[in-house]
Amino acid sequence: MTVPEFLRSEPDLSGSLHAFRERLAETVSWCGRKAGQPDLGGVLRTADLSPPPATPWPETVRAVADQRLLLLGRSWRRSLDPLGGGMLLVYFPTPPHSGGAARAASHGYFDDRDAPPWDTWVAYLEEPGRSYVVAWVPPQGLESATAGIEAARSLAWLETSGVGFRLPPRV
Repeated sequence: MTVPEFLRSEPDLSGSLHAFRERLAETVSWCGRKAGQPDLGGVLRTADLSPPPATPWPETVRAVADQRLLLLGRSWRRSLDPLGGGMLLVYFPTPPHSGGAARAASHGYFDDRDAPPWDTWVAYLEEPGRSYVVAWVPPQGLESATAGIEAARSLAWLETSGVGFRLPPRV
């Protein structure tokens, strides 16, 4: 498979999708431990992973991922299903946002700026004319996320988003 050309990506995807696969496995493992709890949108916003303020998106996504991996430690296991039964969504952080409509529709899974919970962030990608965050939605959050996506133009499922990033048949 050929890796598309991105202006910038975090993790670096210039040579292969290996770094994405690793980051996705870490995300599925971390979030999968919490996904059965009530208030999924709150549970997946771990205070220790809170994004640093006033930091560019690539560094923010890296900081969240690095801290998540540190907290996972050495004992985490990969899911047999690389997507852990969940799906990938795309979040376009550049306004306009839905003004809280995605938050309301998703019962708090998305925040007031339509961002998915930071524990779920996998990658940040820049293409000519747009940038976006790829996040993993656990199976328990699919219904809420779908409702939020329907309420906001800044959100889409990866496979219908029209972005250049695509998963190979085998994640």
